[in-house]
Amino acid sequence: MSRRRAIRAAGLGAALLVPALLGAAALVSRSGALGGAAPSGGAGDPAAPSAGDAHDPATPAAPPPPLEVEFAGCGAVLAGPACALPDDRAIRLWIKAPEGARVAVEAGATPIPLDGAPIQGGLLVRVPVPDGAAAVSVTAERNGGRAVVRLPLLPPLAAPALTQAEALRRQGRLDEAASALGGLASGQDPTLKALAIGKLARVDLARGRIPEAIARFEASIRAHRAAGRLSDEFLDRFALAYTLLYNGRRFAEARAALDPLAPLEASHPEGRALKPYYAALLSFESGDLRAALRQLDASAAAAERLGLRDHRRHVLQKRAEGLQILGRPLEAQALLREVEASLPAGSPPCELAALQNNLGWGALQVAWANASPGAPLADAEAALEAALALYGGPCPRPAERANALTNLALAKLAAGQTARARALLDEARRTDASPDPGVAMYWLDIEGRLALASGDAAGALRRYERLARLAEASALSEGRYRAALGRGRALEALRQPERALAAYEAAEALRGELSLLAPLGEGRGAFLGRLEEGARRAVDLLLQRDPGRALAAARRSRALALAALRWVDRIASLDGDARARWEAALSAYRRERAALDEEGRDDWRLSSGELEAARAAREARGRSIRARFDEALLLVRRGEPAAAELAEAPLVAEGELMLAFHPIREGWAGFAVTRDGVAARRLPALDLAAPAATLAARLLGPFEAPLRAAGRLRVSAYGELERIDVHALPWDGAPLVARMPVVYGLDLPGGAARGAGSAGAARGALVVADPQRDLPAARREADAVAAALEGQGRAVERLSGGLATHAAVAFALEQPGIALFHYAGHGSFGGIDGWDSGLPLAGGGQLAVSDILALRRAPAQVVLSGCDTARTGAAPGARGLGLGLAQAFLVAGAGSVIAATRPVDDALAERMMAALVAAGQEDPGAQLREATLAALRATPSSDWASFRALVP
Repeated sequence: MSRRRAIRAAGLGAALLVPALLGAAALVSRSGALGGAAPSGGAGDPAAPSAGDAHDPATPAAPPPPLEVEFAGCGAVLAGPACALPDDRAIRLWIKAPEGARVAVEAGATPIPLDGAPIQGGLLVRVPVPDGAAAVSVTAERNGGRAVVRLPLLPPLAAPALTQAEALRRQGRLDEAASALGGLASGQDPTLKALAIGKLARVDLARGRIPEAIARFEASIRAHRAAGRLSDEFLDRFALAYTLLYNGRRFAEARAALDPLAPLEASHPEGRALKPYYAALLSFESGDLRAALRQLDASAAAAERLGLRDHRRHVLQKRAEGLQILGRPLEAQALLREVEASLPAGSPPCELAALQNNLGWGALQVAWANASPGAPLADAEAALEAALALYGGPCPRPAERANALTNLALAKLAAGQTARARALLDEARRTDASPDPGVAMYWLDIEGRLALASGDAAGALRRYERLARLAEASALSEGRYRAALGRGRALEALRQPERALAAYEAAEALRGELSLLAPLGEGRGAFLGRLEEGARRAVDLLLQRDPGRALAAARRSRALALAALRWVDRIASLDGDARARWEAALSAYRRERAALDEEGRDDWRLSSGELEAARAAREARGRSIRARFDEALLLVRRGEPAAAELAEAPLVAEGELMLAFHPIREGWAGFAVTRDGVAARRLPALDLAAPAATLAARLLGPFEAPLRAAGRLRVSAYGELERIDVHALPWDGAPLVARMPVVYGLDLPGGAARGAGSAGAARGALVVADPQRDLPAARREADAVAAALEGQGRAVERLSGGLATHAAVAFALEQPGIALFHYAGHGSFGGIDGWDSGLPLAGGGQLAVSDILALRRAPAQVVLSGCDTARTGAAPGARGLGLGLAQAFLVAGAGSVIAATRPVDDALAERMMAALVAAGQEDPGAQLREATLAALRATPSSDWASFRALVP
C-alpha cells in the first residue's frame, strides 16, 4: 500500500465557488428576517397562529429553522428593502434551508414551484410575479418550527422618455441623448431627475469630459439617496469609482466612492455581489493582488448564487488577468475560453471586443512563457485583430482600441517585426491622446525595446528613465520593475556593467517586494519566476567577472520565495504594536484551526447529504483560514532579513562541497563551493527526461575534481532542477550516494548555522504512527523507531491511531524537550505552491503546511515517512522555489528533514526507516545514506531514491 492519501483535485471553479457565510445573507430568518421582511411567529405576522389555533401556552414554541434568502433581478431596489419589478415581472431567489425543512414560495397567493438549480447548498429559483401580488414570501418549516421571509414588491417604473434616451445613448447618438436627458434632469419628478443625471454623466464619459462626468455622478448619487433608490446609488457609485480609478488613478477618491455602500449591502444582495468586483479593480491597480483575488472570488460566488451570468463572466476575465500576473498563463487562457464558450448569441459588440482583447493579451502571455512561441503569437494576433475590427466598427471606444493596438504592437515585437510594432504604437498614440498610465507604461517599454533593437542604447536608457518616473508617480509596481530591468539592458549595451548590475539588483529588490503581494496558494513561486529576468541577467553578467558575487546573486534570488515566511527569525525586531497584532493573528489562526478539525469528529452523526455539505464548508473555511494566516505574515515584513544576510557566504564544513545552480540568459550557471572558494561554470539547457548518465555528465562532470575531493555534498537546486535525484545520478559506476552523503539545501538565511546547532540540549522524541489506522507497516515502523530511540536513552512520546489528533500533535511539537519528530503515515501534496499539503491525522484532521509555518518552535530533526512529504510544486518551466511539508518544517526552524519526494511503498518505507535509526549517525545525510544503500542492496528494483535529506 502507498503512503499517499487520495485528495480531490480542486480546479479553478472550486476555488471560486466559496459557500456564503451566514452573516452575509440579505434576508436571514431564525426567528424573523433582516432587511425589512416581516418577522415570523409574532403579533401582526400573517404566519403567526391565530387565537383559534390549538396551542398550549405552557409548551414552548419550537425554534424556527435557519433560513437564508437572497434576491436579484429587480428593476430597482428601494429602501426597506422593496423590489420594483422588472418589465418581465420575474425575479430570482436563492434559498438555503436545512436538510429536512419543508420550503414553500408564494408570490402573492400564488405558489411557486421549487424547480430551480442547486447552488452552494441552496436553490436558485425563478419567481414569475402575477399581477396584484404585493410581496413574495418564503416559508421553511421543520420539527414544528416555522420561519418566514417576506419581500415587498412595487410595480415597474414607467418612463418611456428615459428608455428612449438611453437607447440613443447606447447607439452612440450622444447629442440626441443629451438633449432628451437634459429635459428629464430639469423636471420635477425626483426619480426621473436622478436617473437622468446619472445617464448624462455617462454621456460625458463617452465624450471624454471627465470632470463633468464626476460632478454629475456625485449629483445623481445624492439624488438617489434622497429618493431611497438603493440599486441606482450602487450603480452610479460603481461608475464613479471606475471613472476616478482609470482617469487619474485617484485611489483614495475611488475608495471613498465605494465605502458608503457598506451599510446598504444587506438590503441589496445584487449590489453586494457587484461591489467586491469594483473593489478588486482598485486593489489590482494599487498593486494589492492578494486582496484583489479574494474580492473577485467573493464576487464570483455571489454572482453564481444570484444567477448574474454576465457579471460572473466579467469577474472571471479579471480573475484570468490575476492568473496572468501570477505567471499562470495557460490557466488564464483556459478560463477565458470558458467565458468565450458561455457567451450567448447576440452579445453586445463591446463585450465581444473586450473578450477578444483579453484573449489576445492572454495568448501573448503564453507566448512569452513558451520556448516555442509561434502558435501562441499567431493566436494573439488573430484575437487582437478581431478586437480591433469591433473597436473600429460597432464598438467605437478609442481608449480600448488604443489598448488593443498596444497589445498587438507587443505581439509584433515578440515576433521580431519591429517596423510593424512601431507603426502600431504610433497608431495607438494617435487613437488615445490621454492614455491610462498602465497603457503609457507599455508605450515607453516598447519604445525602449525598439531603441535597443536598433542599437540606440542611449535612447533606450532615456525612455526607461521616463518609465521609472511615470511608474513612481502612478504607483505602478510592475512599471518600476520593467524600468529597472530596461535600464540594466540599456546600460549593458552601453558597456557600463557596474551600473547595469545596480539596475538588476534594484529589479531584484522590487521582485522581493512584489512577491509578498502574491498570496501563497495562488502561485507565488510562479510569480517570482515571471519576474526572474533581472536575477538571470545579474548572475550571467557576474559569472566570469566575479564568481563569488554571481553565487551571492543566485542564492539571494533562490531564497526569496521561502525567506519571506521565516517569521520566527523576524519577530524580535517588531515594535510593540506590530508584535501584538501578529500574536493576535497567530492565536486566532491556531484557535480557528483547532476548532475546524474538532468539528470533523462528529461527522459520523451526519446524513450523507449533511456530511458532504459539512465537508465542503470546512474546506472553504480552511482555505479562508490559511489565506488569513498568509496575510498575517505581512505584519512581520519589517523584520525581514536584509539582502546582505541572504547573500552571505555559505558556511561549508571541512570536506564538504556545495553545488548550486541558477538559470541564466541561456542555460544554467553552476557553482562549486568549498572552503577554498567558488568555481563557476556555464551549463547548457537541460532536458530533464534525458538519461541519468547524460544528466550526470551535464551537472556533475564540470565539477569532477571537487567532487572527488569531497566527503559530503550539499545540493542547492532551483526550479525544475529540484526534480532531479542528484544523489541517484551515476558516478564511477554507482549512484553518487554510494560515494558520499548527499543533502539538499534550501539556502535559508542563517540556515547553515542553525542546522548545525539547533538541537541544543533537548533529547526528547515525538513518534506519530498511522493516525488513520490503515498502514500496518507504519505501525511496525513506529514501534521499531521508538524502541531504538529509547535504547539511545531518549524519552519518547508516542501518539498512535486515534490519539494522533491535530490538537495533540500540534501541542507536542512545540514542547521544548522535543528534538526529534518521526511521522509514519500517509502524506498528501496539494494546491498551487503546495499550500494544501498536509499530514493526515486522526478524526479527519491534518497537520497542514500553514500549521507547520505557525509553529513557535520546531524540532531540530524531522523524519516524515509518508508519500510526497518532500514534494514541491516545481514543474517544467517553473522557477520559484517550491514549498512542501519538509520545506515548511525547515522554514519553521528545523535543522534537518528526511522525507519523500513522491509516493513510497509502505514496506519500503518501513525497511528504510529501520535502517535509518540503526545507522547510529548524527548527520542526516549520513543516516539516509546508510538507509538508502541498505535498500539498494536488498531490493535494487525498489524506488530507493525517493527519500532525501533536506537542510536549511
